[in-house]
Amino acid sequence: MIYEYAYLYITPGREEEFEQALLTAAPILESAEGCQSVELHRDVETEGAYLLRVGWATLEHHTERFPKSEQAPRFAEAIEHFFAKEPTLRHFEAGPVGTAKADA
Repeated sequence: MIYEYAYLYITPGREEEFEQALLTAAPILESAEGCQSVELHRDVETEGAYLLRVGWATLEHHTERFPKSEQAPRFAEAIEHFFAKEPTLRHFEAGPVGTAKADA
């Protein structure tokens, strides 16, 4: 499993509306092939910023299959109009890297 981390910047004053739209649209994303979890977290240091964490079975489920799915445009339509600027996306392995002692 991998995690997609999307750092989202929301238009000021639309945060509550965005949160509700994301919660409503989450089932669309969760129904996509390979999607295993969806979580939204508020940034406590930057007003109007969020971290969307999506668990995918594999990187290809997100980067290759999801964009071609029926869910992709539906999910985007539900939330992208809230963005103040382009999201920052990164993918990470689900498990932590071993301790420094174990890696030495």
